[in-house]
Amino acid sequence: MAVREMAENATGAGEALAQEVPPEDIEWINGIATPPAPPVRPLHALVSVLRLIRNKEDTRQVFETVQALSGRSGKQLFERFTATPYGRRVVMTPVKLEKLLSDREHLRVYPQGTLARAYLDFMEGENLTADGLLDAAEEAGVDFRGETQFEEYRRLFLHLDVSHDLWHVLTGYGRDALGELCNLVYTRQQTNNPGFKLIIAIGFLAQKLEQPVQPLQKALAEAKRNARQSAWILEHDVEELLALPLGEARALLKIGEPVVYNAIPAEIKAGLLKPKVTKTQAERERAAALQ
Repeated sequence: MAVREMAENATGAGEALAQEVPPEDIEWINGIATPPAPPVRPLHALVSVLRLIRNKEDTRQVFETVQALSGRSGKQLFERFTATPYGRRVVMTPVKLEKLLSDREHLRVYPQGTLARAYLDFMEGENLTADGLLDAAEEAGVDFRGETQFEEYRRLFLHLDVSHDLWHVLTGYGRDALGELCNLVYTRQQTNNPGFKLIIAIGFLAQKLEQPVQPLQKALAEAKRNARQSAWILEHDVEELLALPLGEARALLKIGEPVVYNAIPAEIKAGLLKPKVTKTQAERERAAALQ
């Protein structure tokens, strides 16, 4: 896995979901119970981002950073999401996107050229699975599979988490380090979580030190413009999007072409932020426990 956030993309859902919350501390949003907002931990976030820069495959650090800086952004996102018809269905029915995107035989039924087939090709070509994102979240203490007092609240962040690679396909950004940052720009715009902003800023500085003459800043600026002009992806029915031709889905969502990013040579992008350590944080912890 690379810097595969979206997802980030736990957006503050971690510790609060795992703990029992007394009735007086529950906050009701659009008629749905939600946990207290997590404390902001800037130092923890900074350490996690530095670990991520050392190894962009250490996805756990994305979740660590996002949780540490989320504050009330998760609550604000939940309020906006559940005010939409699709968002309400996701948390109440629920729409199980993690199952839909994991069913490769079902995805293979869609015609070539659709978003579904483009997503399938991306996942198989990169040897990725939706479960891999859930595993990375679990390493960071965000358990999307266990029981919780706030199932509806969790549904949003699970939905957002497994959407990350789908957004790669929609936005046109690859899994190289610059592509991940550009895709995170979309995630930041869609979720308004400050944790992504820190990852983008430090990730950009680290990449600029490696490739000072490449237009990395222009690529990120373009991603920001495109993200601001795009529709709010989260309110759109993913199953309906999957059936559309990829170009039509992008047009519907008002997603612009990443011209600057595409112009940077593939070999340059592939060489950015090569891991300086060979194991993820979780792998290092497991190795230490066995010693």
